[in-house]
Amino acid sequence: MTQFPNLKEIEDRPMRSWNVDGLQEMIMGVLWILWGGLWLIGQELPKGRLYQVYWLVVPVMLALSGFAGNWVVGRLKQRVTFPRAGYVALREPTRRERIGTAVLAIVVALTLAAVVVRSRSEAVEHMITPVVGVILSLSFVVASLKQRAPHFLVLAGVALALGIAFGALRTGWSSLNWLFVVLGVVAAISGAIRLSRFVRENGVPAEGA
Repeated sequence: MTQFPNLKEIEDRPMRSWNVDGLQEMIMGVLWILWGGLWLIGQELPKGRLYQVYWLVVPVMLALSGFAGNWVVGRLKQRVTFPRAGYVALREPTRRERIGTAVLAIVVALTLAAVVVRSRSEAVEHMITPVVGVILSLSFVVASLKQRAPHFLVLAGVALALGIAFGALRTGWSSLNWLFVVLGVVAAISGAIRLSRFVRENGVPAEGA
């Protein structure tokens, strides 16, 4: 009996190969630590000229850090991953996937906007951390299912637990920033462990082999 290849399995293989080394979650964790940490520092600064300059510079730095993170991931993959596992080009998202992602982003944005508009400012500050924790947790669950990556379920559980725990502290926006810092530490450590295992299990092939 002829067995036909699983086309979905073949289609999803590049994405799983791209995330096999832990580099992306490690850099993502570092960025979250940076974002949360800089916001926490800014909250403690006394109002004045330094405060104004800080909040003029930091948002630009945070925006550029996302591009810098992608560049760092690409460079590290060239030096660490591709020599060991080969280069796998990611499939460009289909029109349906792009539309689905845009719709999801709009729904999330509208939901958050509705919460902000219909709630008092203090209530929003206390609600935002659990809400973000749930959104991050669901994102990790989707990534885990799509990429068949069980370790993302651990990050999903951590994001949900941190969102609930920090939200219960009712410390306003500081809770959200601490959520990103702690989740960033967990993601960075998880990525570093996976990267170490990947390097240990995949030696660089000898030239001419």
